[in-house]
Amino acid sequence: MNFLYLTRSILRPNVTKIIAARYISQHPVKFIETERRWREKDNVPKHWELIYKAPMERWLNYLSVYLTFSTTTVGFGGLYYAAFVFDINTVNNPVILGDDIVVANSGFECFVYLAAFVGFHAGIKILLSKYVLRLYQDGDNYLAIFGGHVYNQIKKHKFHLNDFKRLNPTFVVSWGDARFSLGNKHAIILENYFKTPEYFNYLLFKRNKPKIDD
Repeated sequence: MNFLYLTRSILRPNVTKIIAARYISQHPVKFIETERRWREKDNVPKHWELIYKAPMERWLNYLSVYLTFSTTTVGFGGLYYAAFVFDINTVNNPVILGDDIVVANSGFECFVYLAAFVGFHAGIKILLSKYVLRLYQDGDNYLAIFGGHVYNQIKKHKFHLNDFKRLNPTFVVSWGDARFSLGNKHAIILENYFKTPEYFNYLLFKRNKPKIDD
């Protein structure tokens, strides 16, 4: 009994520390600590305030590199095959890799596989290109940071407060809560990752402007 009491006494402070650390990692103070580093990385002037940072940036970086490499490789491989190997007279013959590996039952079937592969990967790339990594604010002007096609490449898009609108769900993409219009560009933004809820509410409803940190 005393042993159980002692064990609980030892574990309780540690559990409390873990919970507190998890909370602090999502606290607005975290933005202040890292804001200078992200501004330098994005080459953004000091008068822009970091108000949003999305999760999973590193993994999305890896995924983007893989998609770019695989789509380019398979695409060029298919073009090479069509230009120098493909023969219309053997279109119904199995496509064989090496001596005995059957890739497809016919040239047409192989083309369908390649088109589906490239199309699926291109669709994911388009989706990733709309994912906002970071968002900066300067008065009623905003700067969105998107990922590029290679590792750690970024693209910038400026827009005004009045350009920000929530998009309606579509038949293809039903999760409309995270889809927004930034003027002439559509974006995916997760509202729970703003510095404080006031920044998102001001963007969406255009009222109760949050106080800008010095």
